[in-house]
Amino acid sequence: MLLAASVTACGGNSGAEQNLKTDVTPTENSAFTAVTAASVGTRQKLLAHMEDRYLWYQNLPELDLSSDKYADLRELLEDLKKQPEDRFSTLVNAVTQQQRLNQGLSGSYGLRFAVRENLDPSDDSVDLRIASVDDFGSVALAGIQRGDRIIGAQGVPIDDLGYEGFLDIFAEPGLGVRRTLQIRHPDGREQSYVITRTEHELNPVRKQTVFTHPDTGRQVGYVLIEEFIRLTSDQLAQYRADYSWLGLDDLIIDLRYNGGGLVSASRDLASSIYGQSQSGDVYTTLRRNDKHDDENYSYLYRRYDNAFDSFSRVFILTTGSTCSASEEVINGLKPFIEVITIGSVTCGKPYASRSYNLVPDLINVNVLDSRSVNALGEGDFDTGFTPTCEATDDPTLPYTDPEESLVSVALYYAEYNRCPPASAIVLNDGGVLHSAPVTAPVSDVTKANGAILQ
Repeated sequence: MLLAASVTACGGNSGAEQNLKTDVTPTENSAFTAVTAASVGTRQKLLAHMEDRYLWYQNLPELDLSSDKYADLRELLEDLKKQPEDRFSTLVNAVTQQQRLNQGLSGSYGLRFAVRENLDPSDDSVDLRIASVDDFGSVALAGIQRGDRIIGAQGVPIDDLGYEGFLDIFAEPGLGVRRTLQIRHPDGREQSYVITRTEHELNPVRKQTVFTHPDTGRQVGYVLIEEFIRLTSDQLAQYRADYSWLGLDDLIIDLRYNGGGLVSASRDLASSIYGQSQSGDVYTTLRRNDKHDDENYSYLYRRYDNAFDSFSRVFILTTGSTCSASEEVINGLKPFIEVITIGSVTCGKPYASRSYNLVPDLINVNVLDSRSVNALGEGDFDTGFTPTCEATDDPTLPYTDPEESLVSVALYYAEYNRCPPASAIVLNDGGVLHSAPVTAPVSDVTKANGAILQ
């Protein structure tokens, strides 16, 4: 994401409305200035870092760093990136990234929304849905949940605003910013809510449940992993303690909106699933450029006493937002157990980066400095992983509803060892749900994007 989005997510540790800051923090102002009015020295520092660490350093173009255009570091980085391979190197607010990855804190409204395309071509209304909410953000605390339909904002109907107009309403940075949402709930109730960009704790491992087939008694576990931060590893330990002893027949890992994060946290998820791992089993190896190939590093599976030790397969739910460290989970498990993916093609990012503090305490740059490969040396998923069973993410039902569009396909496969019939999602009760295509969800908050080493 661009820094303009990143600087809106400056965190702290208070979700209580009465304790909110009401203006843009100094860190946000300073970071925005640093990235849009950079000195020539800072520009040279960015170039020198890429000449040293960038995967494609041989392909860096010769640029006039004194050009006024490159006072905006975003412009400079964009012109330095190798196309089309590099869609991911980015500038981020250093404080925001540190708070999210290491402290599990976010400054945001705490929602992600998606546009559903109308099946009727004559219907030009905007069907905008809440796709997910942070458990402790103001949206969830107000009572808004996945599946709710947004019918207006700031008192203007959504059909008058349009999608771009809706995005513009949330563009103002700063904690304490308030906006009004008009919501239609699944039961038809319409209600207006005031939501606020707050500082709040994250909850990356959530929505755990167990689905039990009414006839066969087959037990399928489910868990949603929203991102890979340090807190993810801590919460996975609790998840193993709560669920590994149940003797589950199968496990569904929901990574549909997981844009990545720390490689170590993704390794801890894979280690929880692949409980039969042996000392020395390679999860992923990061290969650097030829200037630093002596730094190539392998992350090995960890042995957890309470890991799931009986799975020969795992179901992973995916969309185009399933990226990098999430894709490493798929790639890293493939040599050892069967990985059945349900959903749509993943984003295609077999790369990792290490955060480099470009402007002290203000701006980090995450440039791609390594390619990840699994224990078999496989890592060519630049175009993403094609799902075993194609299904459309349709955010109209809760994640833990057995009729939810992706979950229902996984449950069908778990029972019958095959994908359901094409063009329909066959539910566990034999019903059929025709789901409309959905655009990639857009979040108001910068996630722990990509695979990052810290």
